[in-house]
Amino acid sequence: MSTPANLFKQAIASPGAQIGLWLGLADPYAAELCATAGFDWLLIDGEHGPNDLRSMLGALQAVAPYPLHPVLRIPQGDLR
Repeated sequence: MSTPANLFKQAIASPGAQIGLWLGLADPYAAELCATAGFDWLLIDGEHGPNDLRSMLGALQAVAPYPLHPVLRIPQGDLR
């Protein structure tokens, strides 16, 4: 079994600009609203935003039907 192609990496390597949005809201409705705005990618921030794994899953489910690349910054697990 081969690894599937990373379409986001292919898109940012191709000529032309990729326009995206940094989403720090922990709400799947806000994620879906942003997904309808025509961005090429949407970064769901859990490292410096209020998102946790559950809200990030909700955001991913909300943006799944739209033609954009979701990118995640997962929350850091250690709280030193």
